Parts: sequence; C-alpha cells; structure tokens
Amino acid sequence: MKKILIICFVCALLFSCKKDDKAVKKFYNNNVEETISFKRFDRALFSAPKTTLEAHLKDLQKEYPYMFQQPLSDKEYLSMLIQMVSDTQMQKAQNIVEKEFANIDYLATDLTSAFARLKEIYPNTSLAKNIYTFILGPADYSYGYANRVYMNDTIYFAIALDVYALNKLDSHPYYTQYPQYMKESLGKEFIAPDFMRMYLLNKTFLNIPFKSLSGNASLLDCIIEDGKLSYFVHKLLPNYALNTILSYSSVQWQWCEKNEANIWAYIIQSKLLYDTDRSKYLGLISIGPESKGLSGSPARVGNYIGYKIVEKYMEENKISLDSLIKINDNSIILQKSMYKPVKK
Repeated sequence: MKKILIICFVCALLFSCKKDDKAVKKFYNNNVEETISFKRFDRALFSAPKTTLEAHLKDLQKEYPYMFQQPLSDKEYLSMLIQMVSDTQMQKAQNIVEKEFANIDYLATDLTSAFARLKEIYPNTSLAKNIYTFILGPADYSYGYANRVYMNDTIYFAIALDVYALNKLDSHPYYTQYPQYMKESLGKEFIAPDFMRMYLLNKTFLNIPFKSLSGNASLLDCIIEDGKLSYFVHKLLPNYALNTILSYSSVQWQWCEKNEANIWAYIIQSKLLYDTDRSKYLGLISIGPESKGLSGSPARVGNYIGYKIVEKYMEENKISLDSLIKINDNSIILQKSMYKPVKK
C-alpha cells in the first residue's frame, strides 16, 4: 500500500511568517492590482465527495488539470488515486495539515509583496500564478525534501504542506523517515523563503551561469553564490528572520553567530576555500546532521559564511542587487568585502 501511494503521488505531481511592511506592496500588471491566491488541491482531493469517488476525481481533474499526470480513463492510474484518497492514514495526515494550514492568506500576502519587490528590480517579472498546495505522503525523505516546492517550467507551482507540518506529524507512520536535522527547517515559516529561492533559481536567474553548477567549482564559488541568493531573498522578504532565509532554526542560527570566526578559521586552516575537489568540502555545504569537521555545528555552515561575506560586501560596496548577481568572479566579492570575522 505504501509503495502504491508513493507512486501515486509521483504520478500526480512531477508556502513563523511575520507581517510584511505596514504599507504592503502590491503587485501591478498593466496598472491592474494582482494578488496571489492558492489553489488548495490538498483540501479538494480529500473533501467528502457528493457523488462517487470516481466521479469526484474526474471533477477534480477538470478543475486541477496540472495535478494529474494521466487521464482518468487510465484504469490503473484511477485505481491508484482511489486507493490513496481512501487510505485512512492519508486522511489523518490531511486532517492534521488542514488544522496547521487552515488559513494561508498571510503567505499569499508575503509572496505578493516579494514579487512586487522583484518587479521593481526586473520590470518584466510576472506574478506567480497557479500555485497549488498538496500533500506528498509517504515518499522517501530525500525526495520529499527536494520536492517540497515544485516548479514546472512556467505552467504551475506546487507546495507540499505536509512536509512543512512535520512537527505536527511526528507520530504519523508515513512521516517517521524524516531525520530530526531536516525537520529543523521545515516549519511553516520557511515556506516563503524556500519558494522565492526556488523561483529565483528556476525562473529569474535561469540563464545566469553560476560557477557553483560546474564540476570545477571551488568552495568559494559555492558559498558566495549561495550567499548572493540568500541576500537577494532577504531583500525580497525583509521582515523574515535571517535564520529562516538560510533554512536554520533559531538555535542553529545562534550557534553560527557565536562561532562565525571559528568556522572561517577552520575553512582557511584546512585550505578548503579555493579547493575545487567537491568531495573535500561537500560536508560544509550539504544537508546533514552537522558540518564536517565542526563538532556540534548545524549543517551548511559554509553557506552561512557565504551569506556573511556577501552581506559585508554590500555594506562596503553600494551596488544594485542585479549587479551583485551578475558578478562572475567570486574572489572579487571576497576581496572587496574586507571580510574578517572577530571571535565573540
């Protein structure tokens, strides 16, 4: 049954937020005000059908065409969907998600404001439409984490609300596979930062040749480019705490703040900064229980340092966000930042 449900969801699909500016920015297109609205596919899928379940699903396919991989005339596919919606454990998961996300108007407001800021920088920016919410179910945790925000070219966007409700699903049998270190950055407050990060990478900056994507990228390339992205996201969501922008819990963020100089010293003393052997520095930028070589640390402390370097660079060099993103020599950012953390 578990395997069927995983397959079903893969076939069916392949955001503590703080109040935004007092004068909330609005998104305008041709002088017409627009706002984001979510399409609650998760809610619709598990709502009690007034007709038969098969008829209910067929009605949903008309309303949510992007959320179905196959036409329901495919009997095997239809059968898998019926099993999923009928599964009592999936229904329990949806009930928990519904309580956690009964109202997500705050998220629509925050994202609309973020897109308004993005449009000020890039006037051709279009407001994200067709944002669906769904629940992923019993997927492998690495797959679930990677697909918590899903973007399909320019057609639609989807957010896995159950992945962002793991603290409420601790005892649910379909979610026990998620490790604790991953749960630290999967509360509702992380949805908007994750969404905007993914949007920038997959849409706005799609054609920018980031060095970190190449096989010979140095640790410096990886952390500076991640830092530029985090800095940009923070400017789009200025009222979000920095720890949420960088996917840290408040406790993890405090550890990084206290140990910033020690992290930097470790990178320098280990001669990793300009190393292009990704296997040597991967433990400083990848998801995990901690960063390699720094006992008691959270994961990805290299990315934290990258953000701090970019932040210092922008303090010392008053340039636009667009100009920042387009700098392709990451060593220039380090040199001109005059970054030198002091032990606290």
